[in-house]
Amino acid sequence: MKRKRRGMGKMINVAICDDVVATTGKIETMLHNIAKRNFLQMDTEVFWEGEHLADSVEKGDCFDIIFLDIEMGQEDGITVARRIRKTDKKVLIVYVTSHESYMKESFEVRPFQFLVKPVSEKQMEVCFQAAYEEISSADSYFRYNYQRVNYKIPIREILYFKSNRRKIQIITEKESFELYGKLNDIEESLKCSKAAFLRIHQSFLVNYKHVDGLGYDFVVLDNGKRISISEDRRKQISEQYCAMEDTFYVDR
Repeated sequence: MKRKRRGMGKMINVAICDDVVATTGKIETMLHNIAKRNFLQMDTEVFWEGEHLADSVEKGDCFDIIFLDIEMGQEDGITVARRIRKTDKKVLIVYVTSHESYMKESFEVRPFQFLVKPVSEKQMEVCFQAAYEEISSADSYFRYNYQRVNYKIPIREILYFKSNRRKIQIITEKESFELYGKLNDIEESLKCSKAAFLRIHQSFLVNYKHVDGLGYDFVVLDNGKRISISEDRRKQISEQYCAMEDTFYVDR
């Protein structure tokens, strides 16, 4: 079954993957209770093998949120998420597991949150509401005027802004755009959105959502591009990045 693409309607498409049937049943029941209380439409699909979930995504099925266990059969949750990320970089992955030791290893697949079993319905609701807000805000736009024409670009698609004197380049996943302005002003305007941007250099403002890794003096984006961090910003960027990485963990 081919699912609707995100943004085509109000239905929230959720995948649940755990090799324990009782666990998937409990999560599915909690999610439908939460959706009913909040007057939301939700469609859930259950997988008992991570391989089947990854196959489904690779075939074109699209989910807004994936609740995923880590220790499963042939393919563990980290391996499954790696496969999913090759096809879908935007889906929110929530790990639901008893194994906290996998937290650091999971960073590379950019999980949205990390829930530790046993999970109460209250904890699940807090997580789900945060995920729903993230999905709802995903269609926010960066708006600008260039040569007397108004433009808008989905913020989620912007990789980074690059300043060259008075001209700004906007680099997205597929193309680039130009406008006249100051990077300081753009940085300030983006604070009103829920998107997180890192000012890694006087000339670069990078979308945190597209940062795959942080080195001592550079960041690596999810398209493979490496951008240098200026010497005077390294400590601040390291602290900001670590703080952002810590926001997905939810304890008992």
